Amino acid sequence: MNKTKKEVKNKYLFLYQRLGIGIIILIWFLTSFFVNNQYILPSILDTFNSLINLLKTFSTYQAFFLTFVRTLISILISIIIGLIIGTIAGLFHKFELFMKPIVNLMRFIPVPCFIFILKPQLFEKLDFLSIIISFFIVFPLIYEAIVHGINNISEDIKLSLKLEGYYKPNSIFKVLIPLSFPYLNVAIIDSIGLGVKISVMSEIIIGSSKIWGIGRLIYVANQNADFPMIFAVTILIIILFLIIDLILNYFKKRLQIAK
Repeated sequence: MNKTKKEVKNKYLFLYQRLGIGIIILIWFLTSFFVNNQYILPSILDTFNSLINLLKTFSTYQAFFLTFVRTLISILISIIIGLIIGTIAGLFHKFELFMKPIVNLMRFIPVPCFIFILKPQLFEKLDFLSIIISFFIVFPLIYEAIVHGINNISEDIKLSLKLEGYYKPNSIFKVLIPLSFPYLNVAIIDSIGLGVKISVMSEIIIGSSKIWGIGRLIYVANQNADFPMIFAVTILIIILFLIIDLILNYFKKRLQIAK
């Protein structure tokens, strides 16, 4: 009985979601019809044609691939450095206090400011610049997850470790770090979607032919005043994020079940 109610509820939720999508498409169709100006709002047909052209072009897949590669590199670097520095901060409170203003600075400075400050110094290595920008945004998530994980370990466990040697490698690598993994796993999952968004934003703002990616597709379309193409790339990005979101939510649920 409960299973039947749940299935009916899920069907209604599915219906409401599709209804919301339908309303958005209807508003888009009506607005573009009355505006009748592709430089303000392209029609669905023009956007669909641009979308088909994108899917037929190899450079589109290359752009998405390169953006993902940069994102994954930045996340990997963030995990390695965040794990090292976060563990030290979790073990030594004075070091945590020392790191706090640095991490806050990384969190609060707007992304465009990072780009404008670093671009002149890294003009010949703009791929590297995009990775650095994503690192600045993702690193605080990883770092704080490790610190938070270690700080929230049971006092009984910490007391037992202090009796055996709290700062010994066995205590750190076999107890403290593994116990903080649930916090780290959630941070890594959250950082993937955020990292892709930051990578795309940085590529748009950098706006150079030396760096190819999703953001560059949007930048070129904007320079050519090709608004149907901008909408088409945006739709691809939305679809991409929906897929990422579904995958990440699946892993989050698995992690919650594991807890």
